[in-house]
Order: sequence, then C-alpha cells, then structure tokens
Amino acid sequence: MSNTADVLVIGGGGSGMSAAISAATSGSTVIILEKCEEVGGSTGLSVGSFTAANTAYQYRAGVNDSTDLFIEDMKVANGTDEVRENTVLRRVLAENAGATVEWLSSIGVQFLGPTPEPPYEKPRMHNVLPNSSAYVNALLRECRKRDVQVVTSARVEKLLRNSDGEVIGARAGGREYFGRRGVVLATGDYSAAADLKAAFVGEAAAKVQPVNPNNTGDGFRLGNDVGTVMLQMDRLYEGLRFPPSKLPDPIKILPSHPVVSRIVRTVVERLPKNILAYVLRGALTSWVGPNNTMYSAGAVLVDEAGKRVANEDSDKQLARGVAAGDNKAFMIFDQTVADKFSAWPNPVSTFPGVAYAYIQDYKRYRPDIFHKAETLDELAVKAGIGVVGLQQTLNDYRGYVSSGTDPEFGRQEFGNGITTGPYYALGPLQAYITLADGGLAVDSQLRAIRQDGAAIPGLWAAGSTGQGGLQLLNHGLHIAWAMVSGRIAGRHAAQAPVRDNMGTDGEDLRSVLDTPVEDLTVVV
Repeated sequence: MSNTADVLVIGGGGSGMSAAISAATSGSTVIILEKCEEVGGSTGLSVGSFTAANTAYQYRAGVNDSTDLFIEDMKVANGTDEVRENTVLRRVLAENAGATVEWLSSIGVQFLGPTPEPPYEKPRMHNVLPNSSAYVNALLRECRKRDVQVVTSARVEKLLRNSDGEVIGARAGGREYFGRRGVVLATGDYSAAADLKAAFVGEAAAKVQPVNPNNTGDGFRLGNDVGTVMLQMDRLYEGLRFPPSKLPDPIKILPSHPVVSRIVRTVVERLPKNILAYVLRGALTSWVGPNNTMYSAGAVLVDEAGKRVANEDSDKQLARGVAAGDNKAFMIFDQTVADKFSAWPNPVSTFPGVAYAYIQDYKRYRPDIFHKAETLDELAVKAGIGVVGLQQTLNDYRGYVSSGTDPEFGRQEFGNGITTGPYYALGPLQAYITLADGGLAVDSQLRAIRQDGAAIPGLWAAGSTGQGGLQLLNHGLHIAWAMVSGRIAGRHAAQAPVRDNMGTDGEDLRSVLDTPVEDLTVVV
C-alpha cells in the first residue's frame, strides 16, 4: 500500500469521495484517509435530497430555471441571515449544482423529481432513489474504478508541512501519508464536538447529541493548526426527532444498486401519487419529527415527569431543554389540534412536494409513539408520564393561555391551548443536532485561506469542513454543497504543481486533535 499520491483526501464522505474522483479524473493518483471503518459520512445518514437548477430532470418536467433565479430564492430562504451569506460561494454552488446532478446520474445515481420546496419559486429538489446509500455506493464504485486508494480506520492527527510552509500530507495512526500536489480536508462538521459547541454556542447546546457521532470537528482543528480560520461557529441545527421505528423502513430497506435504483425510479414515476404518498408516509413517520406549528396551535412539550422543559416557540430551546434532562419528551395536545393536523394544509411532518404525514398516519405506522386517551390521567399512564406533574402543568398552562403570558419560559404563541378531549401524546422525542454550519474559510477554488485572505499552500477544504460562511438554509443544499465543493476542490488540487520539497524538516508531529478551544482562531 502506497503512502504517497498526487492528492491526499482526508475524509471519505460524499464531499471527500467526490473530491477524490474529481482529482483522479483530472489525471492524479489519490489516497483517501477515512477515520471510520466504512466510508459514507453524513451523506449516508441523510435524507438525500439534492437541490439544483438547470438539470435534465427539470427540463423533462418542463421547468425553465436559471442560476440567477436559484440565487434569488436562496436569498429569500435566508431571511435575516442574508447579511451573513458568503455570496461568492453561493454563486459557486448555484452555477455548479445542476452539472453535479448530471454527473451523479452518469455514475448511476437516480433521482425522483424535481419537486417543489417552499419558498423556492421553481421545483428544484431532486430526491435520491432508493435512499441516501445510493450516493455512497455509487461514489465508492467510482473511486474503485478510478483506482483511488481508500484507507479506513485512519484518523488523521496532524497535517504535515515542508520547510516552505506548504501542506504536503498528514499523519494517521503513526504513519505519514503525502499528497505531492495537495491535501483536501473533507471531514464533516463539528456537531459531535462538545468542546467546540460549548465554546461557540454554549454549554446547553453542547449537551445535545449529534445525528452523526463521528463529526468531531477534526478538519477544523487540523486546518486551524496550519493557519486557516473558522467562520460562523455559532450555527447549529438543533431539533427534536422520534426514535427509529422498530418496524422495517420501506425506503431504507431497499438495496442501493444501479439496477434497483432504475427500477425504483421507473416505478415511482408511474405510481399514482396517492399510492406513492402512502408508501412515503411510512418513511416520514420513521425519522422526521413533528411540525413545530403544532405548538403554535396549542400543543405543549413535557418531560417524563409531566413538566414543561422550555419555550415551545423555539426549536433550539426545546432541544436544549430536552437534552438537559434524560433526553426524552412528549408532545401533548387535544382533539382540536388533532383535527387540525389530520388533513391538508397542516401535516404533522413533511417530505416537501412528495408526501405529508398526518395524525392518523402516526396512529397507523407508529403505535409505539402514538398515545390517545379520553382523560389526561389515562393519557399520562399510557405514555409513561407522571400523572400529577402533567395535571399541574396543564392547569398552569391553561392559565397562561387565558392571560397571554408565560412566566415560566416566555412563550408567545399559545393557540387554543389544551381544553377538549380526547387527549394525545406523541413521543418520546429526543434532542439532536442534525448539522453544525460553521466552516473553514475558503475561496472560490476551495483553497483554505488565512484571516488575511491569503491561500494556505497545498490545502483545500470541502463539504461542511469548507462551508466558509455559506448559509444553506433550505432542504437539499448541504448534499449539493458536499458534492459541488468536493468536485471543485479535487480538480484544483489535481491541477496544482507537484512540490519538490516533500520533507517535514523536523516538524513537531504531536496530534492537534486535543488542541484547547481557546487556542483556535475563529471569526464569528
């Protein structure tokens, strides 16, 4: 096994494998170092939607789209966060997303769509078939086809530099690996890095568990050690989810093979929409949490003792409140709310443009988390909630609704409260951080840059590691950025000149993964 290639990629998720393939098809030899036993990263754990403009899927559906319209819609989705947007990288994403969908299609990935995704004017969401493992398997097959060397169980401890200060490789497991032309960081985000979350968001956020426990911020520490800076580290996607269903997921159980994907696409494109929606509702109830508009209609969230945990107006506060306890909570509501969320336009959970799940779907597909009773005491017993605590909480809450004031948590939207039986509970719910949206500073070629804007020689960053201030505030944009940025970073690394000076010149080779947070360079 060689330890030297033209391009060294650190991280074997969607962005890392895209970078490796791009470098390989640009004529370079490539090594991937992946710290886990298998490749895939967050890409393999995702829902898998890919938002893009100017695709063949759009053309066949009669959708006339453009890069500029895509950018304008992203501005709308950003809302007040538009002031934080990296407009240069946003254009890079908008201009390259469509071509990246076509590239993925060329290596065997199939999509359903495009489907609408509010507030976008045009349908742009391309939903991978049959599930997100299709990305991982297609990219890994292509890596093998292009002779990319994939080394697993290889956690990188430090980047290596020569006497000229150029990044020339990395040390993993006591072994040195070299990239003659460049190194690409693609290690995912920092949603599992308790120290980074505590330092830049707060101790309460640090207690919220990640969807991907392997996203420990390695690339952020590695890049920071050689001079790049971290941007907007205060940004976390925090929310509540149901635990996985014990029943088979009708989508995730399908094998990801090109033949299966083509068959699935043919079937779903011909299925009547009501039948397709029926199948997808089962998947929706398996992994998607309830819509927070249920709280504004009157629902409350309580812990096992029956006590409220936070202000229901805020996703983040709810997640942190639940995580501060035993990470188990229940949404409580009455028949009025149940009736409202039993039909369009008020779904409990959504897969935008494709399927919507309502109260009756949770009763059908998730009897383990659906609880209903004629009285609150009976409901508490069925759901495993403290009877006395729930009664006291709802008595207090009714008073808050009447007065329009919540002295406990400052809730503003009360809806009609909880008054009319039967009564319902959905849960338990658990708190998760889906994504951490800070990133290393990068330029339009995905070169890692210092605080003064100068590129760090030999180093590129892609995906969540190289998010660089992009907001990505709608579905399907993180997967799009992973693939787009990976391809660009890999291509530019492959085009860089070969370095003659490949010696580490006695550099301190101690691991940087335990670097104290206070020693990191951050621009919030």
